[in-house]
Amino acid sequence: MKKLSSILLRFWNEDRSLTVMLLLLLFFVFILVPWMSDGMRGEIFIKIVYSFILFTGILSVARQKKFVIIVSILAVIGFFLNWLSEVYPTTPVLIANDLAIIFFNSFFALVILIKTFQPGEITYHRIEGSIVVYLLAGLIFAYIFHAVYLFAGITSFNNIKGNLKEFLYFSFTSLTTMGYGDVTPVHPLARSLANLEALIGQLYPAILIARLVSMEIESSARKRANK
Repeated sequence: MKKLSSILLRFWNEDRSLTVMLLLLLFFVFILVPWMSDGMRGEIFIKIVYSFILFTGILSVARQKKFVIIVSILAVIGFFLNWLSEVYPTTPVLIANDLAIIFFNSFFALVILIKTFQPGEITYHRIEGSIVVYLLAGLIFAYIFHAVYLFAGITSFNNIKGNLKEFLYFSFTSLTTMGYGDVTPVHPLARSLANLEALIGQLYPAILIARLVSMEIESSARKRANK
């Protein structure tokens, strides 16, 4: 058992774990939520997968004592509220669940960003880590918009929960500045947040991801020169 836990900890602290995180987030954002968010079974499966994401968040910082306590506390709170919102879906509980997810994913994104730019060789795994942060930004804003929807008491959807896939869809169309116009922010706060997300969606790839790609090219060139 100790050997297995040691292997898991070692893997999640390596750069290659960023590839797994990227695949997991791609599955969650673009397959799981859009196709399985309707119905009780789909919602439960989404919560199970999100609980696994919380667990991987703890593992990814397990050897960094300055982060592990904060991430663990946020993950435990997120896990509790995630399942409480299923059995007791009142507006305060749902807003609390949204806030817990926002805080956890924000801190998780910060940790991944630090891990991506830490000293050492720049590999394609690090570039994938920067994409993980980009996807987390879209996920964070989806829950921010959902919290605004709940707080404002908007009744555009058929139930108090709303529909996560709609907020996720709107969040990523804002982040990528595609703006189809089929979902429009009405609340003034939602409009401001949509503008902020669009700004982040433009500047982040242009500055950070582009910088990582250039650093990876330079690193590969030095390797070839030293051979």
